[in-house]
Amino acid sequence: MPWVTNFLEKSRCAKVTFLSLTIFSFCLAFGVNRINAQAIDEGFENVAGLPAAGWLSVNHSSPLGTSNWSQCSGTAIPPAQGGTSNSCILVNFNSTTGTGTISNWLVAPNVTFNNGDTVSFYTRTPNNSFPDRLQLRLSTNGASTNVGTTATDVGDFSTLLVDINPTYTPTYPTTWTQFTVTISGLSGPTSGRVAFRYFVENGGPNGTNSNIIGVDTFSYTPAAGPTGPATVDFNGDGKTDFAVTRNIGGGPTGQLRWFINLNGTGTTNAADWGVNGDDLTPGDFDGDGNADIAVWRPFSSGQPSGNAFFYILQSGTNTLRTEDFGQMGDDPSVIGDYDGDGTTDVAVFREGATSGDPSIWYYRGSMNNPSGNITFFQWGSSGDFPAPGDYDGDGKNDFVIQRNNGGGQAIFWKNLTTDGVSTQVFGTPTDVIVPGDYDGDGKTDIAVIRGGGGTIHWFVLPSTGGAFTETIFGASATDFPTQGDYDGDGKTDFGVWRQTDGNFWYLGSTSGTQSIQLGANGDTPVNNYNTH
Repeated sequence: MPWVTNFLEKSRCAKVTFLSLTIFSFCLAFGVNRINAQAIDEGFENVAGLPAAGWLSVNHSSPLGTSNWSQCSGTAIPPAQGGTSNSCILVNFNSTTGTGTISNWLVAPNVTFNNGDTVSFYTRTPNNSFPDRLQLRLSTNGASTNVGTTATDVGDFSTLLVDINPTYTPTYPTTWTQFTVTISGLSGPTSGRVAFRYFVENGGPNGTNSNIIGVDTFSYTPAAGPTGPATVDFNGDGKTDFAVTRNIGGGPTGQLRWFINLNGTGTTNAADWGVNGDDLTPGDFDGDGNADIAVWRPFSSGQPSGNAFFYILQSGTNTLRTEDFGQMGDDPSVIGDYDGDGTTDVAVFREGATSGDPSIWYYRGSMNNPSGNITFFQWGSSGDFPAPGDYDGDGKNDFVIQRNNGGGQAIFWKNLTTDGVSTQVFGTPTDVIVPGDYDGDGKTDIAVIRGGGGTIHWFVLPSTGGAFTETIFGASATDFPTQGDYDGDGKTDFGVWRQTDGNFWYLGSTSGTQSIQLGANGDTPVNNYNTH
């Protein structure tokens, strides 16, 4: 069954055997306009490997010379700004021949930009005997690499972000100097690329301009946004949407209908997907920026005994994707981005069978495992509860569990991609984990809820530091926790769905207490899936 028990009933969810393999038809399609962007940190240690990472170099100089962007060597540019001596990239006057116009491009990988994202890099020249010039340009045309066809064309890279020494004075930095630009002016999340353009007029071996420049330590940093398990954001506007499912077929294997109210639009869509008893596992599995409707089913007629399957309605193409992954008894609520490529990976948590047995996390990453291999990681043991999320803010899900520490205390054991192993005593063993980025710093915070006096108490330990906070929000007898970023400010908001009247209530960090009606008693709130 999905994780739909209210927070006073913390327990392992029961798994039910089903007799139907039918995946029901769908009746909606959402537009594409957001992706949780993947950070890029490129130190140019291996320039030959850049194409495999999504980089591209194009020389449109006129006349065309023999030089292109290449690994730092010699003594003119090295040592690099960071790393080993030659771990930087350079380009020089031989981009053209004689006297000509240099237009030599280095195009970065495709990402989805949002206002507030930053791009930074270091550059230098050995001297200013022959003035140099470097531009950083932006294309908002998706994965396009169109830089035009001539030395003066810019193609889709029409937005100039940085222009170093456009008047060809002897002022290009002769020591490693950092340049940083903040993306702004976008109408919303926008897929595109940035590109370096070594652009020098009257350059070349016989020209009065152009020498040699180096570039190092390139970083693209997305603005802080929601972290932890995949947000329930079906139209990609950065706000959690309101969604419930309903058993419209009756019985233990009746057809599920999803009702989705797109936050702020007043529009409600419906889609038939899955059967009663499926685990609800929405996430951006196809990388188009929108959450996909998805379920996990531990057993169906015709499947090998014990196998489990993800059934995903990919929003980019409105097509079914089936993933044979996991087995009966697993917990699929740990889906998330484990390899840092900006898409949700299929994943399950398998609790140790008996006391003291190790628990194992399984995931299939789309970036680190292009062949479809499954990665497993042993973390936790029987009796522990998983607390998935990105606790160090590196864009990758970490392995974190909540454990009974004795004496009425709980302890969180964290194994983080960048920060290693650590522990944090927090809350009680019966507290329910409610992952999210409540302080908006791009990192998942340790957070739990607990009943008391008929109300829900939210306890949050912010990753930015300081003491924990306690907030009372919701009624313990009637409400399901449904935390999410409902106002789109990058911070997780306290939220509940009230089964008695079908109202979503949330405490927006910028908008205050708000409510919207959706669903009826007996429905299941979709955003409750990531609550333990």
